[in-house]
Amino acid sequence: EAIAEYQAALRIRPDLAAVHYNLANTLARMPGRLPEAIAEYQAALRIRPAYAEAHDNLANALARTPGRLPEAIAEYEAVLRSEPDFAEAHVNLGNTLAQAPGRLPEAIAEYEAALRIRPDPQLRQMVDRLRAGRQQAAHVR
Repeated sequence: EAIAEYQAALRIRPDLAAVHYNLANTLARMPGRLPEAIAEYQAALRIRPAYAEAHDNLANALARTPGRLPEAIAEYEAVLRSEPDFAEAHVNLGNTLAQAPGRLPEAIAEYEAALRIRPDPQLRQMVDRLRAGRQQAAHVR
């Protein structure tokens, strides 16, 4: 029902970035609807290019789509250019970089940036474990 309501609102006012964004969030939670969600996030960003939350959620959707990690990373970087203190985007970028071969040091740096903004004991433990694992791997070589 929510999807139908958002679509009806967009037929009347297609220039409402928040409605595209809310529709995208709804679609992103539904199995098989991620491509539509991506298109709606992109529509919101065409209307409001500096919409940090839309960039972040678009990046989340792209990161969940096979083969689109580079695009996800670019979107997270766009978020952080406009909102450098967006801790969640630093964490999400860190998670995405951690999936990319050879980019774990960058991932750790993003997690640490998030920790400087918003201390989180669980994130601190994860970063400490990642650092310890990297140090062990360096000693094994």
